[in-house]
Amino acid sequence: MPRTDRIVIWPTYLDSAASRNDGRRVTKRYALKSPALDEIAEAARTLELDPVVEPDKAYPASWWKKGGRVLVKKTGTPKSSVLREIGSMMKEMRRTD
Repeated sequence: MPRTDRIVIWPTYLDSAASRNDGRRVTKRYALKSPALDEIAEAARTLELDPVVEPDKAYPASWWKKGGRVLVKKTGTPKSSVLREIGSMMKEMRRTD
């Protein structure tokens, strides 16, 4: 039974190397090169989205690669807005490193 209180975020959604056809969901402005699960989870934690990391999951379009996913709580805002916020936070976090 799927969880309806969570949004699924696959790293491909935020990967600047992926095309829109390959699964990227944000514009290049919010995308990053090779986003890691830990980075996504940290950005979601900073945004108080209560992330849950599932490293053994595979993106359906590339089912043979176990890249993992992050589940975040729904906030009532559209998924695209949540992805943009996470992308922006990840870029900011990479700048400070």
